[in-house]
Amino acid sequence: MSAIEDIFWNARGYCENIKPSKKYFEQLEKCADLSEKLGEGLNEEQMNLLRELSIEHGGLESESNLSHFEEGFKLGLTLAAESFLNK
Repeated sequence: MSAIEDIFWNARGYCENIKPSKKYFEQLEKCADLSEKLGEGLNEEQMNLLRELSIEHGGLESESNLSHFEEGFKLGLTLAAESFLNK
């Protein structure tokens, strides 16, 4: 695992200091409400499929977030290097 990935996965750095926004909690509540409503009309097999879909979607989001984090981190380092080298 790279140092950038270590930071992203909270193996090092200060991720615990990053607080989710109010909008994040609003979206989380909406997702929970929708999931509960959807679950009321599903049988056990369908619920298992919904859970599996949710887990896979979470993995997809995680990979996407990591890619964006890595690119942003690299861009930040590039900008910092350019600002020091061009003085």
